[in-house]
Amino acid sequence: MDMRINAVPASRLSLIQAGVHGNDRLLFGRPTLSVRVSENLEELRFNPSQVFGFVRWRGDQYGTQTWRVVVAKAGRPGERLTRIPGVKPGAHLLLHALGKTRAKRALRVIDLLSVAHVLHEFAPAYWRHAHLQISKNEQPEPYDPKMFEALARAR
Repeated sequence: MDMRINAVPASRLSLIQAGVHGNDRLLFGRPTLSVRVSENLEELRFNPSQVFGFVRWRGDQYGTQTWRVVVAKAGRPGERLTRIPGVKPGAHLLLHALGKTRAKRALRVIDLLSVAHVLHEFAPAYWRHAHLQISKNEQPEPYDPKMFEALARAR
């Protein structure tokens, strides 16, 4: 194994493919490394400041138990990170849609945006805005890179 890959601490996203018990899928983002741990488990690594989105579904014999859509930004060593299921050691949470209704809303927004944009290049401020709008059952503003980068600088 190339030791340079481990030189920069990275956020690790575990994606599980377990049929009726759970399925995870990367929605967007460019992992720096992908490792197939087992037949049902893949681990993706993201360097600090990389933005990625994923969907996580869990079920049992009665149907869907949890469904979540997450957009996160990989953190740097020493930063306070949010613990997110499937992400170690954690990341900065930008958008979190938990439950069928909110997850579907988030997926619709992501699908619409992906037609015209490269999602992992969005300013984190936009994803925070989208999170608030989705949680209020409102449509997020269209993405304008200049506006959301200005908001980030103003912070």
